[in-house]
Amino acid sequence: MAQIVLFHHALGLTDGVRALAEQIASGGHTVHTPDLYDGRTFATVDEGVAHAQHLGFEEIGRRGMRACAEHQEASVVAGISMGVMPAWRAAQVVPGFRACIAMAGVLALDAYAPLWQPHTALQIHLGTRDPWALEGDLETARSYAATAEHPDRPADLFEYDTDRHLFMDSSTADFDADLTAMLIRRIHELLA
Repeated sequence: MAQIVLFHHALGLTDGVRALAEQIASGGHTVHTPDLYDGRTFATVDEGVAHAQHLGFEEIGRRGMRACAEHQEASVVAGISMGVMPAWRAAQVVPGFRACIAMAGVLALDAYAPLWQPHTALQIHLGTRDPWALEGDLETARSYAATAEHPDRPADLFEYDTDRHLFMDSSTADFDADLTAMLIRRIHELLA
């Protein structure tokens, strides 16, 4: 079974992120949930983003890399929204990761390295009407799925008919249990 590092979104390591980790772990996996905010959580995305900007996205990236170093046994890295940044970085620069799961966010394939590592599968989950995804993430992710550079490890894009950005976090008003169950099933299929 897989060892996974799951990075939280801008609201912090919420109870909903922990619940998502437990659902992923229910497939027999171990899910580590590093706290990039040192215990702080926020009620609104604006507050959370302001805190992330205060820390600096480079610092968040460094904290993410330290967390990955603490869990060297992990073979899968995942992130939700802001957490996609440290997950993506780890997937691009740490050779040991076999998969990257990006939920509610996506970056350029060359964001942290010239090429995506050919042995690292990429699974992306986005809401089709999510205002954040409509700002470019959805179009970018669709291009990855259509023209995956590595036929043996293509980018898998799963689109959800929702405008809720954090539909997988049960501690937010965005939560959708049915879509989360679908997301979990797809993650379990990848991990199998």
